[in-house]
Amino acid sequence: MRTMKAVQLIAPRKTILGDVPGPEVPADGLLMKTRCVSICSTDISMFEGHLFPSEYPVILGHEYLGEVVETGPEFDNPDIEIGDRIVYWGQTDFGGFAEYRSLRPVFSGETKEDVFWADRDFHDDRRAAAVKVPQELDDLQAPFIEPVTGAMRSVLANPPKIGDKVLIMGTGPIGIIAGSVIRRLLAARTVVSVDANPARNEQAGEHFSHRAYLPDELIAEVPDNTFDYVFDALPTVKTDDERKDPRRVAMRKLKPKGRYVLYGASQEMQKFDTWLMLAKGIHICASPFDVSAFPMHWTANVIQSAMRMLLSGIVDGKRLLSTVHRFDDYDGLVGIFENYRSTTDLKTIVDFRARDTS
Repeated sequence: MRTMKAVQLIAPRKTILGDVPGPEVPADGLLMKTRCVSICSTDISMFEGHLFPSEYPVILGHEYLGEVVETGPEFDNPDIEIGDRIVYWGQTDFGGFAEYRSLRPVFSGETKEDVFWADRDFHDDRRAAAVKVPQELDDLQAPFIEPVTGAMRSVLANPPKIGDKVLIMGTGPIGIIAGSVIRRLLAARTVVSVDANPARNEQAGEHFSHRAYLPDELIAEVPDNTFDYVFDALPTVKTDDERKDPRRVAMRKLKPKGRYVLYGASQEMQKFDTWLMLAKGIHICASPFDVSAFPMHWTANVIQSAMRMLLSGIVDGKRLLSTVHRFDDYDGLVGIFENYRSTTDLKTIVDFRARDTS
């Protein structure tokens, strides 16, 4: 049996690098050699213990680019060949921080599914939406197709109306992606943002934001009942002053019958102001993970569009990339996990292509 190097999370904030059994090629799927994996805030939430797997250990990493090295005997897509590069999107499909991974893909135009009831209260699919990466998109940008897919699932299913005033909450990578798509594609009147990190605010201004506020600036300078639409890309939030809880602030700034789109997820309870929700008739919505409501073959169409967002420059992948880190520098990778919340970086790529063989 083939073995491979993999980074495993064995408990919150505890990882090991070791040899694990390599995956077999699925009969109807692909075996891929890992090229590049982008670190995602979901990986960090798992690392920190705000999200948790069904069981430990787990191999994190799902913003993944792999090269096809083998196809299963029942794989029937004639457009996919050995050597092609593939990116996928799946709800619970981690396993990226390893030298190889297997995949049962669904490509745009296909309707294949293998649905099961996951242990986190939704129907999932053992298949994942996938796209073949064209030559025009380099290895370091290609993993960003996955987070663009996630953001676009939310925005396209719950879009602002033409002429809306939009507030993006949190200007990490997902906030920047959503803001870029909304401003350049969906004809909002204004798109502004709020983040507690001044460097992130500067980056938001470079990518999409007409005005990037610090939290106290948003409270002081923007009247209540201003925005038509809020996109919440915040991580887990804890605050001592409940009046300044960013989600309560956003609800005050939202107009009656405004739309509040929730993107970020936490298995720690977060605070929402039920009085403001009722008093204003705020419409809170999200794109479900549950594939009985949002089938994986829908996401296969979204991931195709997400790739076009990067190819066209609507989402600026080159400026999203902050750091490239070699997979064989394990200590440095753990340091990135530990310091992720304090960094001003946007996306960090873990590069598997060059390994220390000495």
